[in-house]
Amino acid sequence: MLSAFLTQFPGRAFDVRRHNFLSTPALVKGALEKVRQTPGMVLHAFVSAESKAMVAAEGAELSLPTLDLTGDFVHFLSEHSGISPKTDVKLLHDISEEYHRRIKALEFTLEHDDGLGLETIGEADVVLVGVSRTSKTPTSIFLAQQGLKVANVSLAKAVTPPAALMTVKREKVVGLLIDPLRLAEIRTNRQHSWGMNDTSYNEMDTVREEVEWSRRLFAGRGWATLDVTRRAVEETAGKIVDLLKLTRSAEGIK
Repeated sequence: MLSAFLTQFPGRAFDVRRHNFLSTPALVKGALEKVRQTPGMVLHAFVSAESKAMVAAEGAELSLPTLDLTGDFVHFLSEHSGISPKTDVKLLHDISEEYHRRIKALEFTLEHDDGLGLETIGEADVVLVGVSRTSKTPTSIFLAQQGLKVANVSLAKAVTPPAALMTVKREKVVGLLIDPLRLAEIRTNRQHSWGMNDTSYNEMDTVREEVEWSRRLFAGRGWATLDVTRRAVEETAGKIVDLLKLTRSAEGIK
């Protein structure tokens, strides 16, 4: 929540210091004492009413401004649903069936990154395809963290797409597109960061031809497409879920 809030302020405007797993009053007091030594604002997400009250009291005593990030939201949900919260911190770290599902999804995705595991690509929930540097891998990892088994395959105009890819049900596949100018910039920056000289890989004409070739391929196969130009990975992942009409649940994406 705090990370989202801080996007609205200049970069590095705040020095964020995290104190995790404060499960006892002594640990809470110790964390507040550290804040007192280097004064700042205190934002917390404690579950128990006791811990919330302790932070408020200690903060007042130490003249530290404090804000409960979760209290109002939990109260809102409880009030309008009629369901009382359990206030059990252990539930935040419960190793459930959902947890194991996500781990398996992540393992599958890593085993099917960049054209790997083609023999079992049909088992994927989602298959992302696109030319080099269209954010296939980070998007795959993000979706896997939500519980989806994702495979991704990099395409190149000079190379015939893998036969296994062509057998995947078309409703599972999403072709990622990008503005050629932006793609050329990304590839140029990557080559320079690796200390490489410019090649046809990042030449504008070559990049434009490659993107247009991929667009024709996607259309010919009947694959859904998504333009990822200047999209954050999170936004791309959300759009992919919408494109494939995957259902969401409170526990993640199924």
